[in-house]
Amino acid sequence: MTPTEQFAPKRVSILARLIPLSSYGLPAFGAAVSAWLFMGVMQAMRNAEAAGIAAVAGGMSEANLAIIVTLYLAIFVGFAGIIIGVVRVFSNPTTASPAGWFYLVAALIGFAPMMTLWQAESLLIEVLVGRTQTGVAGVASQITVCLMLTLGLAVIGGVILLAASVVPLPAFMKAKRKWSPAVLLLIMELALIVLTVAYHMRNYWFYQVRINERF
Repeated sequence: MTPTEQFAPKRVSILARLIPLSSYGLPAFGAAVSAWLFMGVMQAMRNAEAAGIAAVAGGMSEANLAIIVTLYLAIFVGFAGIIIGVVRVFSNPTTASPAGWFYLVAALIGFAPMMTLWQAESLLIEVLVGRTQTGVAGVASQITVCLMLTLGLAVIGGVILLAASVVPLPAFMKAKRKWSPAVLLLIMELALIVLTVAYHMRNYWFYQVRINERF
């Protein structure tokens, strides 16, 4: 055994996984809460078929607060993860960092519920702006499927991210280059910022429709 092999990190750092994966899990949790509230808006629309555009937009604006708040929290936690990643690049830690692709896969798992929630909202917006002739009834089933997928992906993804944060990882999941995890962390942080801006702009649109009672 060479000296390099003898003193090589033996396991993947839990801290280097827990912080970044928490930033990917937070939006998944927020998406699940927003999806649940969205389902309440849909139920209210069924009970009051004459519900106005302003009322629906107001309900959606409130439902989206959960995902927006958790996205901001995720950005904050993500910055902490980047700091940890950069420190590990310029130091000699006793544990290994996970491979860059590990963060990419984890982010995709965490971001998936946001994508299905976005699709559900897009279907509703098409109804509100009159792009579909079938009305809410024509897309209600599609919206429900997207919302149920959001809830399911959030639960499954949360369990996977939690497990991936603490269980020992095999050797092939260790970073081969010290800088690659930090680069992937930065890219995923930028993706979080883009998603936050997108949801913020959509919620601002809902809020304006609620106030002005028109598009």
